Amino acid sequence: MINLTDDLYLGTGMHKTVYVHPTDAHLCVKILHAAYDEDLERELRYRKALGKRADSMTLLTKYFGEVETSRGKGYLFERVVDYDGNSSRDMINFFEQTIKDKKNLPAVEKILLDFKRVYFEEKIPLAGIDASNYLVQKISPSECRVRIIDNIGTSAFIPLAYYFDFFATKRARKYWRMFMKDVGERYRILFSEEFLRKLAEI
Repeated sequence: MINLTDDLYLGTGMHKTVYVHPTDAHLCVKILHAAYDEDLERELRYRKALGKRADSMTLLTKYFGEVETSRGKGYLFERVVDYDGNSSRDMINFFEQTIKDKKNLPAVEKILLDFKRVYFEEKIPLAGIDASNYLVQKISPSECRVRIIDNIGTSAFIPLAYYFDFFATKRARKYWRMFMKDVGERYRILFSEEFLRKLAEI
């Protein structure tokens, strides 16, 4: 039994509340708001289909299974933290901070280009393009990587993208275009047209 106290609280989303694991700050426990959550079930089906391949994917956080807690059934995941132990911030936070201080723009552009490269290597099927689900993890003072923490998988009855590269690539392109459209509309003040075109090329 894992005792989840108020001081371990990390945040609340639409479907779940998240706590830091009481004895390992590199883990977190997700508690569902309802007995059944379609988003989590979709993600777990994808992870099951991946099998051992999940271990080599850098965008995907690690999942360690179900646990019993003082607040009910929990799901144990890797907590995304920076090299200094602080919680990693989401991509929206990076965008908003860079609007205020443009000196960080080259670093943010590199983060996005690296994210694009790894995303098309790993082709994780997404169910949404909300940048708040993309955490920017500082793995050293000068190096970052993106981790995806939610909206993973597809609700398709036969998820062809899980098993066939052609369908995985097709879906990755679709969601990257959606993500680029959203970034271009919301952050045109931040990025140049030339950079947005480069980022959108697939």
